[in-house]
Amino acid sequence: MTEAPKPFADIADRLRWHREEIVGISQAEYATRIGKKRAAYSLWEAGSHRLSLDGALALRQTWGLSLDFLYAGIDDALPMTLRNAWRDRPDDKSAK
Repeated sequence: MTEAPKPFADIADRLRWHREEIVGISQAEYATRIGKKRAAYSLWEAGSHRLSLDGALALRQTWGLSLDFLYAGIDDALPMTLRNAWRDRPDDKSAK
């Protein structure tokens, strides 16, 4: 059986990294803090659905994640501590 396509895997990887490595909370708690349903957040983090603009704006307001980072992986607009953590992660493949 083939695995379902994950067209938004790059966005999902950034969401998962921030939630697990930086914030360290469950999907349910993370979704609650940004004012979204866990089911919607779960689909974004799975990479099967695109992160909505409302979701991205909530992430920016709550955690300081820039839209450039969320959608394109461009880390220049992240707060310094987040940018450094992103660039220093062990699987650093796309640091800009």
